[in-house]
Amino acid sequence: MKIYLLFFLLFNCLTAFSQDITIRGVIKDSALKMNINNASVVLLNAKDSIILSDLRASSNGAFIFSGLNDNQNYILFISYPGYLSISRVISVGQNNNVDLGSIFLTSKEVLLKEVVVKSSIRSIQLRGDTLQYNTAEIILPPNASVEDLLKILPGLQVDPNGKISAQGKKVKRVLVDGEEFFSDDPVFVTRNLRSEMVAKVQVYDKKSDAAIFTGIDDGIKDKVINLQLKQDKSNGVFGKVEAGIGLGNQLTPYSAQAMLNSFKGKRKTSGYTASNNIGQSGLGTTEKNQLGVKNDIERYDGKGLPQFSMIGLHFDNKWNKDRNSFNGDYYYTISHVSGFDSTFMNTILPSGTIKRFSNTDFKKEGFSHKMNFAYKQEVGTRGTITLSNTASYNKGASSQQSTSSDLNSNEQFLNRTNNQTSVNGEGRRILTAFLFQQKFKQPGRTISFSIEQESTSSNEQQTNLTATEFFNGKPLLDSIRNLDLFKGKDQTLQNLKIGLSFSNKINNAFSFILSANSVYDAVNNHNLSNRIVNPTGVIDSLFSTIRNDSRKIFLGNLSFNFVKNNVSASLGSGAGTNRLFINNLIQRKEFERRFSVWKPFGRIQYSINDNTNLGISYRGTTVAPDFQELSPHEFNNAQLVTFSDNLSINNAFSNKVTLTYESFKSLTKAFTGLIMSHTSTKNPIKLLSNINASGAYFLRYVNMSGYADQELELTGFYSKPIPSLKVQATIDLSGKSGNSFSFINGSLNKLSYNIASTGILLSKNKSGKYAIQVGGTIYYDVNSLNEGLKIIRNNFVSYKLKSAIDLYLSTSFQIHSDAEFFRQGKNNIFTDNFDRMVWNAWISKSFLKENLLTVKLTANDILNSNAGFSRVATSAMFSENRFLAIRRYFMLSAIWNFTKYKQVK
Repeated sequence: MKIYLLFFLLFNCLTAFSQDITIRGVIKDSALKMNINNASVVLLNAKDSIILSDLRASSNGAFIFSGLNDNQNYILFISYPGYLSISRVISVGQNNNVDLGSIFLTSKEVLLKEVVVKSSIRSIQLRGDTLQYNTAEIILPPNASVEDLLKILPGLQVDPNGKISAQGKKVKRVLVDGEEFFSDDPVFVTRNLRSEMVAKVQVYDKKSDAAIFTGIDDGIKDKVINLQLKQDKSNGVFGKVEAGIGLGNQLTPYSAQAMLNSFKGKRKTSGYTASNNIGQSGLGTTEKNQLGVKNDIERYDGKGLPQFSMIGLHFDNKWNKDRNSFNGDYYYTISHVSGFDSTFMNTILPSGTIKRFSNTDFKKEGFSHKMNFAYKQEVGTRGTITLSNTASYNKGASSQQSTSSDLNSNEQFLNRTNNQTSVNGEGRRILTAFLFQQKFKQPGRTISFSIEQESTSSNEQQTNLTATEFFNGKPLLDSIRNLDLFKGKDQTLQNLKIGLSFSNKINNAFSFILSANSVYDAVNNHNLSNRIVNPTGVIDSLFSTIRNDSRKIFLGNLSFNFVKNNVSASLGSGAGTNRLFINNLIQRKEFERRFSVWKPFGRIQYSINDNTNLGISYRGTTVAPDFQELSPHEFNNAQLVTFSDNLSINNAFSNKVTLTYESFKSLTKAFTGLIMSHTSTKNPIKLLSNINASGAYFLRYVNMSGYADQELELTGFYSKPIPSLKVQATIDLSGKSGNSFSFINGSLNKLSYNIASTGILLSKNKSGKYAIQVGGTIYYDVNSLNEGLKIIRNNFVSYKLKSAIDLYLSTSFQIHSDAEFFRQGKNNIFTDNFDRMVWNAWISKSFLKENLLTVKLTANDILNSNAGFSRVATSAMFSENRFLAIRRYFMLSAIWNFTKYKQVK
């Protein structure tokens, strides 16, 4: 705190001196090199975009602004009919006049003679904390998507799965004219809207809803992209229909989809349907797989061969001078996934190791409905009411057959297990929320009230057949145990949240927020297990749970905020109580625990200049044990796994400090980003394991008293064009270092890890000719597992090389190829390198007027080498998982795009 106070005092003691300064230049045609007279030249203050002066260029194209202050940033905006407008940020030093020399404008007539794939964006502006790309003048090939547009914008990266990064940060949402579009699924928006519709791409850190309402920054932000549509493209009908079929070794690939959009001003109506078996799950997303309700049946993580069919509807509108708005979505999804995987796991014990080899065949299928809407209405002149609802229903089934073997360090069998499991289930969820917000005449004074009610229910039926052979480290079979269970699970959850918040400005610099929140949870579990063979009609209490659990949380928050000049800061804390009640009806035990809640936080941000920000934040929080950690359900026990209670677990406490630095230089188009954080969790809650000679696990949760898990994480990003090579170069680096603790068979295990990576990506585009990306990343992992006096090291080097090229042989003929090579190096635990080379390619030819019909031939995984793979290290074990993934196939598809825009008068 003393450091912040000293910094603040020094900052306020700085004094600025000024002197008359001039800015001059000459405007010319970029092709003819001739002077342009009478061009409009406007000078703005870069800090607030206020116009300071405007004039017309003289007959020889010259202009001059005088009487300006030094040590200040300005924006120069130049326009002339028939030419592309340009803007420049000009930094004026002390006592330095600025001579810009010749400034070239590009004629639109010259520009439109080419099919331009442009990566040099002349108009990039930083308005406050929003980076804005003016893309209206960019011309891409016909029917290019928004994703194609984002790929050529400096500072943005799009990976093969469609995930977007901006200045090194993951983009979590993509909005359309500031509104949600199909639940803000970024991939769906960028792949299904056309680049020709977009006038501006805005990238910013979106503040929390509370911060936007109160005007007081709480430090909670998400990286967001907003697509601002052209006015003449906001009225009309557009969409596409696509169908394809092909050949493959694993499957006969197919894909069909259709999308219809009707935009009329602020009213947007959209419909979408798709069906495929090539892994395109959900409405375009590959990471979150937003397939209605996110349950295990519908979630696709790349394992197995999938089939998906889905329907999506979207509607949003604003009316009554934007005082009323509605936004809603509906989804219906059918999914089917089947496959197999194999896992090797090496668990470290005081007396040696246990090696487990397992193989699993699985299948899961199901369907779901999901609907959500939000209605917002302004009340009076300063009030707002928001009503939202989410409802979903899902039903599915899954089955698996698995075999596993446990061996000791002498390669002797401990046990062999065969298991067959089948599950049928369904679930329902309804979430309703009401929010009232009121602003007062006094700026910064607000009050808000919220109430949220959630009801969920699920039920399922399981059949579990397990046969285990025990060897206990001996060469001959010792015994055999069978377990046959029919398990019925019925669970309901009721959740109620109520919140009240008040904010007020003390003066122009200081303000405060006072809030109170309460949470009430009630969870009822009726989970029963009965024997299938020789049933007795009596439930098996070792594998059954009947419980009524509840939780009551009350939390009060007080924060003070400071904003003056280039400094903003906040400091505060939340405090309250957390009461848990457990009522075990089978064991006839009742239990209650009280935990304190403490959540201190602080943040300070300094704007070094208009384009550079430096910030540091701290957030602490108590981590209370949940129901399952205090008293795990007996229903979760298995033949080789038994959980036990530990009702004496206490809070853990987590501290996190984060340092951020961001900079954008308009003239050089250079982006710099740095995020460094340190997280420490004291007395963490961990799973204590005891493994006997037969390989059976006895588990319970405990506090690692006197120990703290630590992690230091660093992420860096730098992107800048190289004008001489016409290449955009991006360098990123990241690193993690930390340790994690656990107990196993009474011995302390400590995992120490250091992970570092650095990568480079080079992008080069030539108008109407090609677009090339080449890059690579190298990773170095240093892991050591300390178990008692033993130290097991597991160090390895990995690297990834990737490239992508698009060749535009004409305005209607395109060739694409991308490849990625990945190697994970061998180590002391895994003695083989893992290599994977995936090469994809496609060619397309467009027909008809404006290339509305496209025929495309796709080759996926040409080398037939795509293999599912992952390795994991924890404080108790190392594991490797290999699984079935989609491999080589060829597909022929046709895509028809259609548009009908209405002219806006």
